[in-house]
Amino acid sequence: MPQEKIKTYCRFCHAYCPMQATVEDNRLIAIEPDTDNAVYGGYTCIKGRQLVEQIYHPTRLQQSQKQQPDGGFTNIASEQALDEIAAQLQSILKAYGPRSIASYNGTYSYQNSASHAVARAFHKAIDSPSYYASVTIDQPAKVAIGPARMGWWNAGSHMWCDSDVAMIIGNNTLVSHYSIPGGIPSFSPFNALREGKKRGVKVICIDPRVTEVAARSDLHLQVTPGQDAALLASIIQVIISEALYDEAFCQEHTVGFAELTRATAGFTPEAVAAAAGIPAQQIYEAARLFAAGPRGSAVTGTGPEMGPHPNLLQHLVQALNAICGRHYREGERLPNPGVLTPPAPRRAQATSPQPQWLTDGTRSRVAPDIGEVFVLSPYGPQGEMPTAVITDEMLLPGDGQIKALICVGGNPLLAWPDQEKTLKALQGLDLLVCIDIKMAATAQLADYVLAPKICLEREDVTLLTDIWHDQPYSQYTSTVVEAEGDKIEEWEFFWEIGRRMGLALELDNGPLDMQRKPQKYELLQNITAGSRVPLADIRATDGGAVYPVDDVIIQAADPETRGQLDLYPPGLQEELAAAYEDMQPTDTQAWPHLLISRRMKNTYNSTGPELSLLGSKGTTNPAYMHPQDLAALDIADGELIEIASAHGSIPAIAAASEDIKSGVISMSHCWGGSPDPAAGSDARIREMGSNTNRLIDNRHAAEKYSGMPRQSTIPVKVSKSSQPSARIQ
Repeated sequence: MPQEKIKTYCRFCHAYCPMQATVEDNRLIAIEPDTDNAVYGGYTCIKGRQLVEQIYHPTRLQQSQKQQPDGGFTNIASEQALDEIAAQLQSILKAYGPRSIASYNGTYSYQNSASHAVARAFHKAIDSPSYYASVTIDQPAKVAIGPARMGWWNAGSHMWCDSDVAMIIGNNTLVSHYSIPGGIPSFSPFNALREGKKRGVKVICIDPRVTEVAARSDLHLQVTPGQDAALLASIIQVIISEALYDEAFCQEHTVGFAELTRATAGFTPEAVAAAAGIPAQQIYEAARLFAAGPRGSAVTGTGPEMGPHPNLLQHLVQALNAICGRHYREGERLPNPGVLTPPAPRRAQATSPQPQWLTDGTRSRVAPDIGEVFVLSPYGPQGEMPTAVITDEMLLPGDGQIKALICVGGNPLLAWPDQEKTLKALQGLDLLVCIDIKMAATAQLADYVLAPKICLEREDVTLLTDIWHDQPYSQYTSTVVEAEGDKIEEWEFFWEIGRRMGLALELDNGPLDMQRKPQKYELLQNITAGSRVPLADIRATDGGAVYPVDDVIIQAADPETRGQLDLYPPGLQEELAAAYEDMQPTDTQAWPHLLISRRMKNTYNSTGPELSLLGSKGTTNPAYMHPQDLAALDIADGELIEIASAHGSIPAIAAASEDIKSGVISMSHCWGGSPDPAAGSDARIREMGSNTNRLIDNRHAAEKYSGMPRQSTIPVKVSKSSQPSARIQ
């Protein structure tokens, strides 16, 4: 057959860059940017351009695997594996109850628009609340706790396209390709930043590193890790004390302004500057620049959200946006109301806090103040159990103990905090099932590993990013090449298991046929029912497009339903006091450095180094340190070192980097292998990296509501390794 050109989009990460595939005889020949796409402008990243190698990589699983008594694996037909898994789940359900069956839906599960919906339907059918996802590893405050405590603005906050100023806190979109509306867009981010600055957007960056975003910002506050919340409180203090806030908005739409004023009064720039490691004048400058706006939002990234006081930090960011009135108002046009979401009026009003979302859901058995968090969706709040304590739920005996785990598109052994505990918890399960493209660290512990289709082998639509764009953009992709071997999609697993267990699965918009397996398109029709643009129209369009949806003009508030944003919710005073206490000088002799997390261009969590071009950029996650710090320790660039915390220690490769603040170590997470000494991971550090989760106690400094531990800004000490080593070649 002649070669065929097919427009599609990448799902290596969630930026969803448009691409054009060349196919011949059901084989992917080449993948290149779709230069016809006006929104992305032909942008792709280095990771997405490796899809040809990824789809045919020799380590990729071609069929399902079953662990044998000797620990090895043998091929098993997926139908037989599903039969055996369903029978075991049925037995576990009968013996231990619904809560004993859990699923963890990792980062790659988000790249399949049907995966989460059908997984949730499975949990609902067996009445199990044990639904976990990667979003609660690092962002529970942003997606759930913050809105529940303060409420939210129905019309939304200013997006990048409408902004005069943006405050970017610990988010390096140019590398991570992740942002939320208001920050630098994750689609073609370099161009978005350039175009934004051309039209006059002022960028304020708060980050302990001179990141790619920081280097291009108008003002960079190189904050000491862990002082982000205090710095935000100080910025708020300046804006209030200098009367730079939106008084009319605060009076009409908020409560707790006077209390917030009193509570932040002590966070003056002079008081915060020393702890934050920046001049007080920079804090004044940042506050005045952001307040001047007059439009634009403050947004956070993974770095500070994984550090100290994430609940407080997120609340202060929301409060900063609120007191400056950075929300769409009556009569204004919403840039992107969504293409795949149902039409609904958008009003210039707040929804009041929903404190019941913090207490009424299923409680963790670990601690009474930790439990189910509720993430907003177009169909209302959806509950998730916090991943921070899933290992404790596996290890704690008694009613409700997790006995079976279905791991979808994730690698818990590398991703979850407290790696030693994670290993023990996974090994103690009665049943561990992984859906993974390779025998990753977690898959090597599994009873069954099912081989999934990857992005170009399945049709899909850009549901995840539907409202992330600053215009009504969407793309449907057909299947580019049919999967070879014996592979399934993630949603098919839950449907097949549900059918075998005699369950009735129901999505938000209606039940699934449990006798005839639905087509993927039918599932997506169910999920997007009532959308502004019919899914059929998007499917019929070749490539991504901006759709001429009716303008959504923000309506006046409804007097009967309007609420108020709570600037001073219960518990905020205690959180501010803890942040203020952290500003005070402490003895750092025992733990003189702070370890923070980072992203790297050539990897996406634990995926990337196995691909030849990405691997050529580096196969380890170096410990980046300032050259002066390395010199003081008599450590050479590329030398093997040991990093120790109060909880554990790891080997690492030292790397000199002047873009990082002295006293700070920056390492990427989700690297390395099993902590089991028999696995020999430490001896292979130069080819697989090291796992920073070994340094973390998942119950230390745990946040209220989510149980999230401190995973960044970890006090550590560094020393030369006692093992002989050579520098990086």
